[in-house]
Amino acid sequence: MPFLLPYMLKKGGNVKIYLMRCIGLIILVSCQNTPTQTDQINGGPEQGFLPPPVFNASMQNLKTHMIELQHYVFDKKQFEDPENKEFLQKEIHKLAVESKNVRHDPILLNKDPTVKFVATQFADEIQRADENFKTGWGEYARWQLVKATSYCLECHTRMRDGVSFKPPQTTRNYFTNLPAAAQIEFMIAFRQFEPALALCLEKLKEFRLQSVQNPEIDRIARLGLLIAVQYMQDPEKAKRIVRVIEKNSSLPLYLKISNKSWKESLDRWNPNDTFRFLPEVRELVRSRKSEIEDMRAIAALLKMITDGLNTEELGEALYLTGQSYESLNKISMMSLHENYYEYCVGRASHTKWGGLCYQRLSESITDGYSGSSGTRIPVKLKMKLEELKKEIERDK
Repeated sequence: MPFLLPYMLKKGGNVKIYLMRCIGLIILVSCQNTPTQTDQINGGPEQGFLPPPVFNASMQNLKTHMIELQHYVFDKKQFEDPENKEFLQKEIHKLAVESKNVRHDPILLNKDPTVKFVATQFADEIQRADENFKTGWGEYARWQLVKATSYCLECHTRMRDGVSFKPPQTTRNYFTNLPAAAQIEFMIAFRQFEPALALCLEKLKEFRLQSVQNPEIDRIARLGLLIAVQYMQDPEKAKRIVRVIEKNSSLPLYLKISNKSWKESLDRWNPNDTFRFLPEVRELVRSRKSEIEDMRAIAALLKMITDGLNTEELGEALYLTGQSYESLNKISMMSLHENYYEYCVGRASHTKWGGLCYQRLSESITDGYSGSSGTRIPVKLKMKLEELKKEIERDK
């Protein structure tokens, strides 16, 4: 479901959407048949797996069709031009067909079965784009094609495990012209965590009031924390960001205030703590001082979801995952809280967590489609919510 769309539209999403599309497409272009691997952890063994990921012919075809559509999806005028309708209809349909046949790395699927859920959502999004384009909802279909790339990022930036990427040489000039925050997200997508963190620190150190102020300095700080906490799971690296903010007196007051909360959260983080049981994560989220707890929770929950939880536990784990992603929604373009709420309803509809997930999902969608002219939720979304509601009521 295109549940992330309202946030992209309402919260300055045009730049994010452009970046999301480019990153997603470049990821597809740059996938190599290389071993699944992750960053080398300083002082420890490489966290990696030897068997290579599976990139079948459909993945290559998917890449080809997305490249064919790139110019049109980015250019609204071209996408809406009647002369291009027949071509677009054929290409979008080809994309929809190929999306059903994509196979992912079995090693990652075994380590994290939720990758399969994300891949399914990716295919569903493209199927709906195909349907909507055929029935005259062109702009809606265009946004759905944009949204589909976010699922690529969700798979490729999962904790410490992920596909190895070699950014194509053709991205170099484009990359260097991006704003700093966009460059950081670009590097995150390619799992270049150390350079991304270094750029965050550099921008925080060099910020000066007398210079042209960077309106994204707050997001740069939070992206740095996201890298250090959620992806690298390293409190010492996160504390480097806090110390840099403390030392730079030119940084805005609101950032200094946030920094105090981040410091409190990091001071409470014992790096020897390992979350093996759901109640531990529940308490972590309940006692949150800042977004740091949510970043830590997501890393723990994505592992727990794969550990054979019973239905009640799985429902709570998915609910907490949705909550934490929702808390981080403003930091990065990659937040799938509504998708986790929906998945929770499907997997745990007869538990209290299914009902809570439905409530959060409904509120999020209603808020997203509300504005000065009232609330206008697309018919298909209303129908989907009604289906989920019936599922909840049927299983009570």
